[in-house]
Amino acid sequence: MKPILLLLSLLVPLSALGFSFGNNSKPEFLPVEQAFILGVRQSDKPGTINATWQITEGYYLYKHQFKLTTDGDIPVQFQDLPAGKKKNDPYFGEVEVYRRELTLPIRYPATNTTPQELNFILQYQGCADAGLCYPPQKVPVSITIPAASLTSTTSAQPIPIQDTTTSVSSTLANGSLWQTIGIMFGLGLLLTFTPCVLPMIPIVSAIVIGGKQKGWQGLGTTAIYVLGMASTYALIGALAAWFGTQFNLQAALQKPSLITASALLFTVLGLAMLGVFNLRLPSGLQQKLEVLSDQSRSSSSRFLGTFLAGVFATLIVSPCVSAPLAGAVLYISTTADIALGAFALFVMGLGMGVPLLVVGAMGSRILPRNGVWMEDVKALMGFAMLGMTVWLLARLLPGGQALYLWGAWLGLLAAYAFHTARRGESQYWRWLLGIMLVLLAALQWLGAASGNSNFLIPLTQNSTLSIGNEGKSQNRANYQFNIGSLAEMNDILATTKVPVMFDLYADWCISCQEIEHKILAAKEVTPLLNKITLVRIDVTDNSAENQALMQQYRLFGPPALLFFNDKGEYQQDWSLIGEPTKEEVVSRLSALLTLNQS
Repeated sequence: MKPILLLLSLLVPLSALGFSFGNNSKPEFLPVEQAFILGVRQSDKPGTINATWQITEGYYLYKHQFKLTTDGDIPVQFQDLPAGKKKNDPYFGEVEVYRRELTLPIRYPATNTTPQELNFILQYQGCADAGLCYPPQKVPVSITIPAASLTSTTSAQPIPIQDTTTSVSSTLANGSLWQTIGIMFGLGLLLTFTPCVLPMIPIVSAIVIGGKQKGWQGLGTTAIYVLGMASTYALIGALAAWFGTQFNLQAALQKPSLITASALLFTVLGLAMLGVFNLRLPSGLQQKLEVLSDQSRSSSSRFLGTFLAGVFATLIVSPCVSAPLAGAVLYISTTADIALGAFALFVMGLGMGVPLLVVGAMGSRILPRNGVWMEDVKALMGFAMLGMTVWLLARLLPGGQALYLWGAWLGLLAAYAFHTARRGESQYWRWLLGIMLVLLAALQWLGAASGNSNFLIPLTQNSTLSIGNEGKSQNRANYQFNIGSLAEMNDILATTKVPVMFDLYADWCISCQEIEHKILAAKEVTPLLNKITLVRIDVTDNSAENQALMQQYRLFGPPALLFFNDKGEYQQDWSLIGEPTKEEVVSRLSALLTLNQS
């Protein structure tokens, strides 16, 4: 119970922090483009585009100050202005204003038979509650509208597109504190079904089951681990609010030296659990620690070690960005509220920890009583640690070499199964398991020798995507370029004559590997990719150039797919943040090609 009481004592101050957002900070006025973030996009409705403002807390827009001026041959007009909130304004008297988020549909005659440029000037004005009133803003807008036939034909447009990132950001912007807490906790639960959390389960199992902890003790230890994980996300949220889109701590830690050191640590821990050697301190120091242990049972040291394990796993073992997480960080980066950023992602981290708490609470209960099985559990935890070593090193090695390592790992598991089969207990299933593991190891080695790289399907030929035109073959997509800077990206867009899809990629990104091997190499996708320019944006190094590119497109890390038409114009609504489905990719590529042919 002591770890739980300690956990609650830490959670209470952090929870109280959520009720004091902004109370101690001196108001500072934002630039107008940050106070009112404007985006103009094509609507799903024919003859309609949507102008959307993300309005920062403490600011508002006047309803009566919206105006449209045609700047071309196609007239435009507001469809309807929604009712605002009444306000007794010191400048205009009693008026209606908009807060948080506003979307205004803009109508135009959908009579064009080919895609055309729609140009107009959008005017609006807003103020800050603290007393500043901005001058009227006149923003020139230029957007390509599709042909009228395309807007009314479902086959020419992708399936209804929901920008999950923007949706999450908008929902948070419109919610209260308690709604924000609920949303962030729910997002954390959703993330438990992604590769963000799954790699942490072996670590928690090793800590709880390997330590022979039961019941409340296992739950308390896991809660400390989750607290470390959630606190790390809180730090990321605070820094995101401070630095905006320029900050990506997890990406910054994906350096080869750090990954290698982490892999070495897992190797040492795994071999120790397998009994290869014992990790012991010098005898004099060990005796002193034993005395202290008898007095305090080393509760503080266990707390610190488990807490740091949660921090370590979050930063290095589990670097990922999904659509919900990107949307949350996007909202946080626009608020500049450090307390809100920290608290929101802390709550999300708690949600992500729910399955880990289940493992911690139930890990010992689902196992039989003491016996020979305990040696098996300890060995399996050791092999899990060695598997983490291979998984980390796979980020640094070419795919084929990684398969050799996976084969060696499976071979070690097979050797252990054969060795324990001699003990005479359940020997038949151990022999059977060993034979299956040998076959799986052989498949990995055969796949590596054949030049394949997918651990899950090692014998699938040509499943790896190539860079350049050489080696192009059936069922193999082809990257025309591999870039890492905004200048290279702009050069491609300036000269393109066909649609372009950019794949934001990093060697350490788990979902990026899934996209590469399972989606972009799928037989339904490769024919479409062959008709466009496919470009990989490699941000493995997280260099200054990588960060500038991601900041330009408000990306917080891979994976992401960005789509541009044949004129080099960004189709922001079609962006896919996080791991997409094959159907989503096909629908967007089909729509791009249809627009290009019209």
